Amino acid sequence: MLGRTTRVLVAVGTCAFAVSAYAPQAMGQTAAPHLLSATSDVGHSVSGTIANGDGTPIDDAQVELRRGDSTTNIVRTDSTGRFRFNALALGAATIHVRRLGYHERAVPVDVVADRTASVYVKLEESVEQIDGMSVDGAGEEMNTRLIEFYARAQNNHFGYFIDQQQLEKLHPQQTSDALRAVPGVLVRPARLGNVVKIRGCSPLVWVDGLRAPNGELDELTRGADVAAIEIYTSIAGVPAQYTDRSATCGTILVWLKTG
Repeated sequence: MLGRTTRVLVAVGTCAFAVSAYAPQAMGQTAAPHLLSATSDVGHSVSGTIANGDGTPIDDAQVELRRGDSTTNIVRTDSTGRFRFNALALGAATIHVRRLGYHERAVPVDVVADRTASVYVKLEESVEQIDGMSVDGAGEEMNTRLIEFYARAQNNHFGYFIDQQQLEKLHPQQTSDALRAVPGVLVRPARLGNVVKIRGCSPLVWVDGLRAPNGELDELTRGADVAAIEIYTSIAGVPAQYTDRSATCGTILVWLKTG
């Protein structure tokens, strides 16, 4: 038989938390794990729905399950805003949700044996303005990519962003030269240009949205051709469409000039 079902509603952003009677409510206390239901057939799981302030489901949001400082699982919401993690290790965790155009939110959850913990998270829309952005002479697709780059530069606190203005000041002969001041990145001389290492191994490089496995940054690009660079020294913060579980040594996204 199923155990007693406990319901919790989490409305993150401007909305208040509604939790069960046993959860601590005093200001400054950590919210109780958001356990909604118990099932006997699907246990050790977390599921939920991501929505905006009006309750409209948000698709393609990146949902990360973290334990401490480590991300253990990543999924994206479907067209109904739903997501699910199965076969999880037991214990406390945190759900981190991010989507372009919204503020990132985090929700604590407890993975319990033979139960499915469920969360309902409302994201607050980001209305921050991007000042001084200029993307001249680029096609519509590249405009979109650079607009997304500048939006992430404003809202994503996990990555390091080098824009066109910074590149013009640095005037890197090799693309990798622009990364020398990025914390956690090591740039060493090689036969062709430089070799880039993060935590002692090679990051995954994407050029204009195309994955380049085993490619070195200076073999794939020239400094003079680059419009912007994003550097992620861990899987945290990597945009959902560029998340790759094989990228254990970080991810570098390079956007080239057009025309």
